Amino acid sequence: MARDLRKLGFKDVKILKGGLGAWTNAGLPIETRTDMSPVGAELYKALLGTS
Repeated sequence: MARDLRKLGFKDVKILKGGLGAWTNAGLPIETRTDMSPVGAELYKALLGTS
């Protein structure tokens, strides 16, 4: 996914060893959004390969 984000123009992309599970297990904060536009939601699904 990091490679895909870089292709989309994101410059400050890091690979997180252990993924989101490692982040949340460490007690670090996450942000959840319910107000994402339909276009944003579709782009997100495409990046995850779940569209």
